[in-house]
Amino acid sequence: MSGQNDWKQICDKVQHRLQEATPRTVNKAQLLRTKIFKCLTKAHDEGILNTKLHEMHKLLKIKESKEQGKGVLEIIGGERNFKRSRDIPHFERYDKCWFDFAILVEQNPKSAEIIGFNFEIRFPEESSMQFLRFDLNLPGHNNQDRGMRFHLHPGSDDLMIHAPPMSPLEILHLFLYGLPLTRKPRAS
Repeated sequence: MSGQNDWKQICDKVQHRLQEATPRTVNKAQLLRTKIFKCLTKAHDEGILNTKLHEMHKLLKIKESKEQGKGVLEIIGGERNFKRSRDIPHFERYDKCWFDFAILVEQNPKSAEIIGFNFEIRFPEESSMQFLRFDLNLPGHNNQDRGMRFHLHPGSDDLMIHAPPMSPLEILHLFLYGLPLTRKPRAS
């Protein structure tokens, strides 16, 4: 294998495997929102999340998506924060890492399907990593044509890597429990 065409074929194959392996079906969007709230509440009770319970109620919303139309619900955890400003409402961990997310769920009569999401965690200024974002772009997005519909951005909006097949709840658990800041950076 060599060349640009081979890379495109590889990306298409990886995207197909990820699509098959990533759990995207839920019973209902409201049930997913409830599970997310329970997860956040438990993290708060364990001292992982500094966000107060009354703030969580304000941050975690579910509403009909204006952009996607009827039948698509949006679960919002904090406000979209492209500028990565601490002034925009978000969830905050005990170690000053902070995050927000949005999930689009298409409601069908039998079940509901997660059609897109983004989860971004930001690290304190003194950290060697600036942020980590997971994206599942909507069907038909130009990243799908590139074989990169489900990807992550490790510290740069311009760098995309195929993401592991994780559900929104699994990514939330990763943000809460799986990305601890190390006391001392590894030696170079």
